[in-house]
Amino acid sequence: MNGWSGQNFVIEFPNVDRSTVPYIHHFVTFCCRFLAYSNDNEGNPFQEELVPLATSSPALLHSMAALAAGHLSRSQPQHDVAATKHYSLALHELKESLSDPVVARADSTLGACLLLCVYEISHSQNPLWLDHLTGARDLILFRGGPRTSHYLTRFFSFLDVSGSLSSGAGPLLEGNYWLDDGENEDSPENSKRTRWPYYDSGNVMVSHFHQLMIFMAKLARLSSESMGELGNHYPDIIVQKAYDIRDELLAWWQSCPPELRDQSNDWRRQTRPRKLTVPETLEEEGFSSTKCCMQGCIIYLNHILDPLGRGPQKIEVMEAIQDILEIAREIPEGYGLEMGIYWGLFMAGVAIFNDVVAEDLIRRSMKGDPTSSIYHADLALELLEVLWRRQHQYGAKYDWREVQVQMEIQIFDSERNRSSELTEPPNSCKIVYKGEPIPRIRGTWREAFLDDSQQETIDSASGFFAIPSIMSSKGSILLTGGTGKISSRITPLLASNGDTVLVASRSGKYPSLPNTTGVKFDWFDPATYTNPFSHSQVNTIFLIAPPIMDCLPPMKGFIDLAVQKGVKRLVLLSGSLLEVGDGPMMAQVSKYISLLGVEWAVLRPSWFMENFSEMEHGHSIRSEDRILTATGEGKVSFVSADDIAAVAFRALTDEVLHNTDHLILGPELFSYDDVAEILTKKLGREITHVKLMEDELADAMTNFGIPGDYARLLAQLDTAIKNGGEERLNSVILDVTGREPIRFQEFVERCVEKGVWMKK
Repeated sequence: MNGWSGQNFVIEFPNVDRSTVPYIHHFVTFCCRFLAYSNDNEGNPFQEELVPLATSSPALLHSMAALAAGHLSRSQPQHDVAATKHYSLALHELKESLSDPVVARADSTLGACLLLCVYEISHSQNPLWLDHLTGARDLILFRGGPRTSHYLTRFFSFLDVSGSLSSGAGPLLEGNYWLDDGENEDSPENSKRTRWPYYDSGNVMVSHFHQLMIFMAKLARLSSESMGELGNHYPDIIVQKAYDIRDELLAWWQSCPPELRDQSNDWRRQTRPRKLTVPETLEEEGFSSTKCCMQGCIIYLNHILDPLGRGPQKIEVMEAIQDILEIAREIPEGYGLEMGIYWGLFMAGVAIFNDVVAEDLIRRSMKGDPTSSIYHADLALELLEVLWRRQHQYGAKYDWREVQVQMEIQIFDSERNRSSELTEPPNSCKIVYKGEPIPRIRGTWREAFLDDSQQETIDSASGFFAIPSIMSSKGSILLTGGTGKISSRITPLLASNGDTVLVASRSGKYPSLPNTTGVKFDWFDPATYTNPFSHSQVNTIFLIAPPIMDCLPPMKGFIDLAVQKGVKRLVLLSGSLLEVGDGPMMAQVSKYISLLGVEWAVLRPSWFMENFSEMEHGHSIRSEDRILTATGEGKVSFVSADDIAAVAFRALTDEVLHNTDHLILGPELFSYDDVAEILTKKLGREITHVKLMEDELADAMTNFGIPGDYARLLAQLDTAIKNGGEERLNSVILDVTGREPIRFQEFVERCVEKGVWMKK
């Protein structure tokens, strides 16, 4: 095979099948040039040193093919099958290789692990990149520790430090291991390193970016600390650390050479005596990338200090945003993203607030041409889109780190550097992702060839990975209607988040969950109103109104008592057709709580999917094969009680004030005729929608046991549906919770599996 890297060379792969050859060729001629530096064409160690090793390493060969096929599949989806096949083969071969300590120490093995990390970063939508990077870290330690001048150590450091900025903790290896320690400066390996990439002849770009990586690592660790115990209990320490980092960062920046520090953002358009050569142009692009990354660090530092934008934006942040956006405007369309540009653009996106012009520029810049670089910004842009949408909707700043956790697109590792508590054997180490354990590569091979001392060395840098809780309220959260449809679903969410939960109901019953207890409470018995406050300090209350026409008298008495007792936040469950003011039924309750001066939110969900599995619809479907409504052909965006509970959980626990109405709608519109048709298909028997008049429906509900005035109100709401009052959709569930809402077909299938509508 002929390769190209500024000079010709030939590598023979005698045992490679014909279908794999194009992928190896693409890896050699394209992927290698963008792994660490952009357009790294000459003297590239991946081409010259790593690729030849693949002739005797199946793990490396399939890793190379997987990465190349994955990159091609971004613009040509037919390559996706090959990418998945080679990825699976690479994992199998890597496991086999690790059973031999000699092979485990080889560059080919470490290279394969790092390429699988890049595959996950560039091709998939899951966080397994961190799994592979952790395995690479363990291999480096097993090889005797990082060698500063080795190209794979340098490559690992780029992935490690840049990844730590978004993964919620500091780098996987301690210390500034990517910096030259001054020893063996004249060694052949070190001399060769100074010429990589080839266009950085004076080592100016690389040397200064390596210095910047020190501050990137410090900021990653500080971010982790600010969101952990240190930040909660000693915020002053976080502030002091931040200002120390800031002073050091600015002093370093001032010491940088003028060609880097003072580079004009429009350098591409400047008049020059002669046109820049290709190496000179690439070096200037490298300087722009470093500058953009540095400004991103300035924004990140200030974000750690004020993540919710409670104070005015500092001038240095405004200038950093301006610098980054100017650099983005000057980048020719279709260019791939340099790592520094990527980070700077992301942080600018975090820092702006409801600026649609800047959002559009960042959006266009981060989309990039998938054929011009290995790396892409799809997940980062997805996160920004959710962040921007929430901020536009609620008029408040959100912390991107919290949104990232909610979206479950990263694993936040708050205990990356823990060593004293690592008691489980390596094989039991797990990564939790969406509630499911993901096997770690290193857990399958370490014990095969590491003795106890070696395991101890590696374990000292290891930790267990888990998605942390979003927020833990310092006081109790009281749920009225505690055994009802919504509150019963909120309770386990709060308990798993570490909150103290008081479940209020007439019986006082409560589920057996951590930090959860029950309390007797009855809207129609004012003597019970003080019961919740005798258990603990209540900071937050979820309000479910009593089923009467005029809710304000009983609710106002309890709400006033709650505020007097120190409650800081109230979340009210209302209804989608009950606009602010809540009509005759809620009788100004939402308006009342919004004017109290406490934090508040009003949840206005559409009609519950669970009405078909419970209540009168569940009974009529099961017993009579029919659904009775007065909705005619009107359509409804039915919503799952699980999704309502998820929005309520956010409203109860978010640090960001909601102080708004949430109109909670399902993802699709269905008429009751549509529902009957779906149920008919799923149940294998005919379900009919019986269309009643409003007064007929009210009478039917009264016969079912619903009070007359309440039944008439519900019948009126059916008429509102008939007239199109519920025919609407929105993205509130996705915006607030970070996940897609449950679809009606999904709900029906679950109920069918449980036998909800089986004839008895």
